[in-house]
Amino acid sequence: MTEVEFGRYPQDPEAYENGKRISIANGKPQFNPLAQQPIKWLVLAEEDDRMLLLSKYVLDYLPFNGWTADVTWESCTLRGWLNGAYKFKNADGDEVSFLDDCFSEKERNRLVSHGETGDKVFLLSLDEVLKYLTTNYLRKCLPTAYAVSRLPETNIYNDGDTCDWWLRTESLEAKRFFMIVERKGTYFKHGEMVSMKGIGVRPALWVRK
Repeated sequence: MTEVEFGRYPQDPEAYENGKRISIANGKPQFNPLAQQPIKWLVLAEEDDRMLLLSKYVLDYLPFNGWTADVTWESCTLRGWLNGAYKFKNADGDEVSFLDDCFSEKERNRLVSHGETGDKVFLLSLDEVLKYLTTNYLRKCLPTAYAVSRLPETNIYNDGDTCDWWLRTESLEAKRFFMIVERKGTYFKHGEMVSMKGIGVRPALWVRK
């Protein structure tokens, strides 16, 4: 599958200024901010002058919604974070949104709104997953090192493990649950509760070539 780079997001938590989290400036300890690295995307489809991209890796672990409540894709905090209307704290404690803080103005001008949701950045639906990622192998996804550093302390991660990631399709079996792709590449229609913090975020977007 073809890959491209577009936008930037922290991916290696060791990639700090001078290679260290703390450095000394003017004789005083200084906290070095996380470095952002180019985001790698898989090209799922090409139509005329645009491409559908899906992040190659899970970039972060965030809840689908910031609190347990009946919610839709349209009203969830994860959609707000992806599209600049809501901010989550990163590992530095800074409040950031994906669209506003990870793409340049030139890059944002290349984004094409999703035909169904109207979003510049979105999560795949179950139908889109089945259309573009046709096997369990293709649906498996690794997290970045930064994402792993964001896992809740109760989650155990072993190097090389694939991970679960959110879809925007509501569970057909339970309120306050949304479907996920599981670490083995299977999809779980019952899904997980929207407040769950150990599910990966794998953004998708349409971009002009």
